Amino acid sequence: MKALTSLGVLALALLAGCSMMGGAKDSGPAVITSQNIDRVQGRQWELKKLIMDSREVVMDLDANMTLTFGADGKATGFGSVNQFSTTYSFSQDGKLTWTRIVTTRRAGPPELMQKERVYLEALTKTSRAIVKGIALQLHSDDGATALPFLEAGQ
Repeated sequence: MKALTSLGVLALALLAGCSMMGGAKDSGPAVITSQNIDRVQGRQWELKKLIMDSREVVMDLDANMTLTFGADGKATGFGSVNQFSTTYSFSQDGKLTWTRIVTTRRAGPPELMQKERVYLEALTKTSRAIVKGIALQLHSDDGATALPFLEAGQ
């Protein structure tokens, strides 16, 4: 219950903060479903914070982590060292499903490699998406894992 409360507060703070920023593309927050998936597709999202299993993971300033949902059901991104790709789908009730993530095999600094592993593991734990303007939050059903993103360039 505590995790769900924390997730709710985080989501509201993120969405409220973004409503004060200029350039919001849509008027209100929405759970992403198969019906409104176009609200997240074709936009590059930059990870701003990472909470996994109810613990905040300290972000590295050099860890540029991104996600892009393609219209073809493929998602791609950058995990701070390697590029990755996977497939995804949203159900009519907003359930997000991922397939196995495939990455390139570049080596990098151990701390960035570790952050990348945590990001990709956390991503696969997410099962819901909420979007409001330039803000996107992915989270697990139990709220213990949350990934807030902002649209790149914002």
